[in-house]
Amino acid sequence: MGFCYYEFLLIFVSYSYYEVYTNSQRAFSGLGFTHGADEDAAYITTWLEVCGLDGIKLLSLKIAELDNTFNAIIDPSKISSDFDFHNQSSLMIGPGLIDYLISKIDIHNEFKISFKNCNDPIFLIPLLYKYAKKNISSQFIYNQKINAQITHNNISINKDIISINYQKDFELMLTKKIINKQKLDINIQSSKINEMLSHGINPDVKSWDQISKIAFRTFVPESEESRSKGAGGGDAND
Repeated sequence: MGFCYYEFLLIFVSYSYYEVYTNSQRAFSGLGFTHGADEDAAYITTWLEVCGLDGIKLLSLKIAELDNTFNAIIDPSKISSDFDFHNQSSLMIGPGLIDYLISKIDIHNEFKISFKNCNDPIFLIPLLYKYAKKNISSQFIYNQKINAQITHNNISINKDIISINYQKDFELMLTKKIINKQKLDINIQSSKINEMLSHGINPDVKSWDQISKIAFRTFVPESEESRSKGAGGGDAND
């Protein structure tokens, strides 16, 4: 049948949150992300994977685009009622951009901005969820219809958001006001996320292997010096 027991085991390999996060962080470091930015991006992909939103697979599809192209510079003077991503990945500029936009909430209870040429808005969801826990809710609005909603209690998204080739310009609304619960294609209760974390994570095998190869770039090559130091295994004062 061409199917061996070893292949059967591979299909059902399960990883912990820490293992997925660490492998992702090393992969982003291998792709050229700076320290801190690699951690933010690893959080994004791992959170999506925990919630069943294909974080690892989506990352594997972005490898060629992200490889040694890291640039997270944002000019606040160019952010007003709209912001053009110029098809630059949210994995790079998302953390800084969302932090900046959240600062607007300190001035207004509600803030709306139009996003143009954002091809991977799915990577913004985990960042917005962080602030939902601080009671700042958010919505993606396309053609006056809600395409995603993130609140303290619930994350709801339509399936077409799970993409790295999103072709629609949309609005992001941030608000401190209470908003009605939406029922979209996928609905995740915040109270269930901790329970999800306690379960093993089963990323797509081919995608996991691709990411692991990129992560391998960060490993110290074996040499007389690395062996004498335990390949980087010295104490915290090294």
